[in-house]
Amino acid sequence: MRAKLEQEYKLKMTNAKEISDQLENFKLNYIKQLKEEMLEGELIKRQVEEDIEREKVREVNRQKRVAQMRSDLAEANKNLMAQKEAERLKDLEDERRVEEHAKKRDALDAMRKEKEECRF
Repeated sequence: MRAKLEQEYKLKMTNAKEISDQLENFKLNYIKQLKEEMLEGELIKRQVEEDIEREKVREVNRQKRVAQMRSDLAEANKNLMAQKEAERLKDLEDERRVEEHAKKRDALDAMRKEKEECRF
């Protein structure tokens, strides 16, 4: 009977040891899994932060390009207006010269007429 009780005791102790070992392995595996998930989460977080930073840089560059394009457009418009004004002034000067030439020609024609009338 004593041997039987000792055998049962050893069996229970062996079972208890196995259960304890299984529990310890489960805990270690669970902790390992949690650490891996945390590392994966940190990696994803870092990648997202890098993506956000790259996107910010792209947006800043895009805004700089837009501002430069607006500046270039304003400068081009300013130059175009200056060219149009210069052309308008040139046209006015040309018209003044044509009118001046026409007046001189009219004056010469009038003088010729007077001369011809004086001859007769």
